[in-house]
Amino acid sequence: MLESLTIENYAVVKKATLNLHKGMSAITGETGAGKSISVDALELIMGGRADSRSVRNGAENTSICATFDLSDSPIALALLKEYDLLSDDNELCIIRRTITKDGRSRAFVNDRNVNTNTLKSLTSRLLNIHGQHDGQLLLKSEHQIEYLDAFGELGDILSDVQSLYYTYSKGREELTRLADRQKDMVAEYKLTLYQIAELNKLAPKEGEFAELSNEYDRLSNVQALLGGSLAAGSQLTNDEEGILTGINNLLNSLGNLAKLDKSLLNICQSVENAHILLDDAASELNHYSSTLEADPERLNFINERMALYNDLGHKYNTEPGNLHKILDELQHKTTEFTSIKDEIETRTAEVRNAKNAFMSKAKELSDKRKEVAVDFSSKIAGMLHELSMPHAMFEIDFQEVAPHSNGIDSIEFKFNANAGMTPDLISRTASGGEISRIALAILVLTANKISAPTLIFDEIDTGISGFTAATTGKLLRRLGASSQVITVTHLPQVAASAHNQYEVLKSDDNNETSTSIHELDSEGRIREIARLLGGANITDSALANARELLNTQTAA
Repeated sequence: MLESLTIENYAVVKKATLNLHKGMSAITGETGAGKSISVDALELIMGGRADSRSVRNGAENTSICATFDLSDSPIALALLKEYDLLSDDNELCIIRRTITKDGRSRAFVNDRNVNTNTLKSLTSRLLNIHGQHDGQLLLKSEHQIEYLDAFGELGDILSDVQSLYYTYSKGREELTRLADRQKDMVAEYKLTLYQIAELNKLAPKEGEFAELSNEYDRLSNVQALLGGSLAAGSQLTNDEEGILTGINNLLNSLGNLAKLDKSLLNICQSVENAHILLDDAASELNHYSSTLEADPERLNFINERMALYNDLGHKYNTEPGNLHKILDELQHKTTEFTSIKDEIETRTAEVRNAKNAFMSKAKELSDKRKEVAVDFSSKIAGMLHELSMPHAMFEIDFQEVAPHSNGIDSIEFKFNANAGMTPDLISRTASGGEISRIALAILVLTANKISAPTLIFDEIDTGISGFTAATTGKLLRRLGASSQVITVTHLPQVAASAHNQYEVLKSDDNNETSTSIHELDSEGRIREIARLLGGANITDSALANARELLNTQTAA
């Protein structure tokens, strides 16, 4: 529960502290006194947008501090532990928000600085604020289904549906992305196939262009090569003047000298080795010469193939000898098209399975909603009867729609206050006051189903009076038995129903306006309720009426 709220230099408040209690608390005051300032301050505690205009004129900063007892809030305690924000007293949570006059804002949980997301995540487990605008939210289908789910306590199955929808929608998005990618690649794929076919006509091989170039040079110069190789062979093997003949003569001379000096044997061996190598070279030259012959057809083939290599090398902006690499890259590229096709088939099956799983759970949720809707409608109608609409009818219309994060249902609340009339959309059949009462009935019925233990109502009783106001007060007091309820009200019947009451006062001292908030004792409550009943002139009769109203409402 919310134990205390301290507000400093906020709007027209210099400093005010509310020490709050269990049950239902009412905040009252004259029009314009600033009854809703405490609610506005709590909205800032919940991570609402900070504004430098919130800082009291002449002050350097605004400070708002809320203290919560978390002994009955295991979800909030678990979140504090997760964020490492537990206090020394594990069941106490102090949240502080400061705003400087230049608009900078900081938030602290148990004196540790936190960001706005953390603040919102934590306070959503502690507080729920309902205002006059809730009546307008009531007209929207997406909010209506939230109330129904809260009443039916369908959070667990709804969470499963949302998780399955996330899987399904993400899979569908990925499938769409792949399909778009495949579509974009069609022209590229066709071009790649054309390029592969073009290069396959050449069928380039690694090292082939260098071999062709060498062979082209040889065939183009066959006569010069033949003459040169024969002449070289003759230089080696000529019987009278050939190199091998000269080396033989040299070996004979050295051999004779080696007989006289053995140290020359190594030189003889070196010359012998040279003779063997040159003799082998002569044999190879002889063989080479025998293979040389003109081949115009082969030369023409090589010339045409090399021209094709050069043309394609220029076209693909690469060296002719690298064309085999280009072909390999293009062939590898086609596997991407194939893999996308395979992936699309796989993802299609996954999305189909994900949708089936989602639809199954969504259908289960829809069936439970329809079961819950019967009890919900009956209870709302009963509350509306209590709220001075004895003939009120309330129904829930279901339509199956395309899958969305909350399932497959779209619902519409239908209402009619007149006997014998057919219920229709609330926006068509309900007046402003009737919408307020419907909203109140729904909030009272669903509020204690929500995880937040503290419920704030900011003048949700606008537009009602008399017996309806008295019933509203009793409903809120009944809700206060299971939740901490804080309501800002201008109705004496609602204020009289509260377990505790606070008065907001505005004063002007030395041309300075300030607002203060005080907890009222029994006599103070009687005087304030009398003021609400009769205005500024509080008579003995008004006091007696206030005392009777207080006794009547608190006895309910």
